[in-house]
Amino acid sequence: MNEQPTLNATVFNLLRQDILTGRLLPGERLRAETLRQRYDVGGSPVREALMRLEAEDFVVLEQNKGFRVAGVSAAHLQDLSRTRVEIEAIALRWSIARGGVDWESAIIASMHRLASVPKRLDAEGLERNVDWLRYHREFHAALVAACDSPVLVGMRNHLFDQAERYVALSISVSGELRDDVSEHQGIMDAALARDIDLTLALNRRHIERTTKKLLTAIEHYESAA
Repeated sequence: MNEQPTLNATVFNLLRQDILTGRLLPGERLRAETLRQRYDVGGSPVREALMRLEAEDFVVLEQNKGFRVAGVSAAHLQDLSRTRVEIEAIALRWSIARGGVDWESAIIASMHRLASVPKRLDAEGLERNVDWLRYHREFHAALVAACDSPVLVGMRNHLFDQAERYVALSISVSGELRDDVSEHQGIMDAALARDIDLTLALNRRHIERTTKKLLTAIEHYESAA
């Protein structure tokens, strides 16, 4: 049995997760030898993972300098957020119109998981943030899961993952106190009630409030760099 495809996928997922959760910071150099030691693999899986992540805009290849984690900026975040609001509005509208009992059940279950873990750093370090980020992604994915458009879902997932890089940077930065559980609960309740206009309005407000905090986090990150 050829284990190489599985190994390649594992390295890709580990490297992608380390970028999304902020273990590998924006602009950080990605040296092949360092990554080989980090993931205890050979050079081929690392090279493939870097090329795939470049195609997803998480990694940048600079001539004569090699790979680095893609940078962050206020302009990119604002563009990303505006686009995400519009794409998610379409996906939510279609999903609410087409979703059935299984869709409703998946949203409720994902909300329960999201509410079960804290968002901020604690004495144990990053692991709980990893859980929160995963459950957060699962919740928002569940909301649009019934839209019945792989193309739209793919666009939406790409935008969401790009935004989550900024969320990971912001978790340890002080800012506006928010009741994240209630915000997500409100979006869920509106979607389950099939109130499309309210769902879209609450989701837009959720993204805009998050963007406001993330802009502060970018300033904090750049001043500390």
